[in-house]
Order: sequence, then structure tokens, then C-alpha cells
Amino acid sequence: MLLTLAALVVLWIPGLSIVGALLLSIGSTLIFWGRRKFGDAHRVAVAWAYALFWAATAVYAVVFIAFIVDAYNAWLDFETMGALQAAAVVFVWDSTVPTELVVIAVALQVRGLLPPGVRRQSAWAGAVLGLLVLLATVLAYLDLASGIGSEFVRMASVVGLLNRISVARLVEGPGFAWLAYLYYRARGNIAPKAAPGDSAAATA
Repeated sequence: MLLTLAALVVLWIPGLSIVGALLLSIGSTLIFWGRRKFGDAHRVAVAWAYALFWAATAVYAVVFIAFIVDAYNAWLDFETMGALQAAAVVFVWDSTVPTELVVIAVALQVRGLLPPGVRRQSAWAGAVLGLLVLLATVLAYLDLASGIGSEFVRMASVVGLLNRISVARLVEGPGFAWLAYLYYRARGNIAPKAAPGDSAAATA
């Protein structure tokens, strides 16, 4: 739970998103392995969430590789960055799909661990973050539509373009913060609490 919480804190921050993705991968896997200790509803939800994580990974890998192939071909042809504008726009829109799958998965796997009075917030937090993801996509698209530069395609320019796209994701921060708070509440709800006798024994 703590690893997933930490992932949600940094996943939307440019430059740290790869760290967040790694933490989310480890955290969600551990949650999947530990699902049998809880009720049937939680076990089913976590299984679906885990499947969504894998689906998101597969879709993003295809979308990212397709963009890199376009960039590589443009580099071979000594093209300028303008030749990548269409590919960058497609990448921005298509990468929204796996991001939304991750949002659904993150909200789904925490729901059953929350206190009953807070449980409904997982759906609201997921919906808010989903809308913010769409907003980030639109902002990135509008930025790219204005032009992406005239320098020749090379590794530094492509990395700079990816960083430029990731800046739009800063608007997703409030949604990720809300879900991080829910993971904090969930951890507090499931953390074992020592009985009075245990405390006395520990003191002795």
C-alpha cells in the first residue's frame, strides 16, 4: 500500500513518472499477491485491476514503440521535428487510453480496503482523475498543434518533445493526490492494531 501511495505522489510529475511507474508496478503486484487475506469482493476487484494494469502496459508499449519507430525513420531521412508533429499528436491521444486504464485499476483495487463511509470516494476520485487526464491530453494536443520546432530529429530533440508532452500532466496532480489520500486511509483501516494485552506484554 505504501509503495502504491508513493507511486501516486510522483507518477504525474515530469522526470519522476518512470519512478512512479516502477513503484506502482511493485505495489500493485504485492496487493495482488495479498488479496486472499480479504473478502471475495476485494479479491475480484484486485484481480480485475491487475488485468487492467497489464492491459495498460501492453497498449502503452505498442503506442510508444510506434512513436519511436516514426522518430527513428525521420532521423534516418534527416527530417526536421515538424515531420514528427502528426506522430506526436497520435501518441498523445493514443497514450490516453492506457492512462485511463491505470486510473480505473488504481481506484478499483483500493475500494474494498476503505472504511465503509469513505468507500464511495474511490469512484469519485477515479472519475475526477479520469477527467483531468483528458484535460491534460487536450492541453498537450493544443501545445503540439502550435508547432514542435524546426530542428533536425535527434535523440535530444525527441526526449525534449516527450518532456514537453509530460508537462501537461501536471494538471492531473489533484486527482492523484486524492487517490493517494484514499490509499493512506485504506492502509490505516487494514493495519493491525495491538490489543491492550499485547501492549502490556511488550512493555513488560
